[in-house]
Amino acid sequence: MPNINLKLLQTFLLAAESGSFRKAAEESNRSPSAVSMQIKDLEEQIGISLFMRTPQRVNLTNEGQVLFEEIGRAMADVQASLDRLTEMAARRKGKIQIACAPTLASSRLGDILSTFKLRYPRSIVEVQETPPQAALALLHQQEVEFYIGPEVPNLNDFQFESIIDDPLVACIPEEFYGGEKKIGFDALARFPLIMLNRKTAVRGLVDRLTHEEGVELKVQYEVESAQTAMALMAAGLGVSIVPGIALDAGLGKRVRVVPLENPLARRAVGIITSRGYVQQRYAEQLIALIRTNLRGEG
Repeated sequence: MPNINLKLLQTFLLAAESGSFRKAAEESNRSPSAVSMQIKDLEEQIGISLFMRTPQRVNLTNEGQVLFEEIGRAMADVQASLDRLTEMAARRKGKIQIACAPTLASSRLGDILSTFKLRYPRSIVEVQETPPQAALALLHQQEVEFYIGPEVPNLNDFQFESIIDDPLVACIPEEFYGGEKKIGFDALARFPLIMLNRKTAVRGLVDRLTHEEGVELKVQYEVESAQTAMALMAAGLGVSIVPGIALDAGLGKRVRVVPLENPLARRAVGIITSRGYVQQRYAEQLIALIRTNLRGEG
C-alpha cells in the first residue's frame, strides 16, 4: 500500500462519522466537492470502495467499516499520546525532577540546590535519592530529567557525561593506622571492614577488583550509605572503603584517609540522560551549575 496522506484519513473519518460529505466539508472548512475528491483519491490509493453513495447520505462499505474502526483506534492512541506529552510539558514548566546517587545527595547536592534557588527563585527542584540502576528506570519512564551519579556499564539508551574522577579511599581509625601512604586490598583484608552493601556501585567495583586480585575481604558491617560507614568507622568499629567525594571535612584528626593502591579503584561521576531527550531551560542551567560545583570540589 502506498503512503497515505494523513489529511485523507482525517477527511475519511469525518465523512464516516457524519455519514455525509457535506457535513464533513462543513466541519473541515472545505467544499463538498473537495471532500468527495479526497475520498476518491483515498479509495484509488487503497484500491477498494469505502462508501456506498446515495443522494441523501453515504454509508460505509464492509471494507470501509474495517478501515474506520482501525483508523479510529489509531487516532485515539495518537491523541492520548499527545495529551500525555502536553501534561508532561505542563508539569515540567518551572519544575525540575532529578535523581541523585545517595553519596552525592548527602555530600554535595545541598550546596548546589541552595545556589540554584538563589539564582532561580521561581524554580522547583524535586529530588529522588536512588542508586544508578533504579535511576535508569526513572529516566526511561521520563519521571526525571537526569541523574547525578557514577557511570553505569552498557548505557545503550542513555548517555553519560563524565564530570570528575572519583577515587575510592580507605578511612582508617587512628588505632588501626600503621603509617601507610597507600594501601592495597591484601592489607585491608587484615582489618574488620565496614562496606557499602551490594546494591551500590562502589561495592560492585570493590568486589570486582578484589576478585581479580584473589583477595577475600572480611566484611563485618554492610550499610547503605557512605555517611553511615564513616560514622561506624569513626566509632572505631573498623576500616571503611568509601568514594572520595563522600569525605566530610569534619572527619577529625583521629581518622586517616589513605588512597587505595589499585589504580582501577576509581570511578567516573557525572550526569546520565536519556538519548535524544531535550532538557528544559531550568534543567540546562542546573546541569551547568552541577558541572561547576563538582569540578570546583574536585
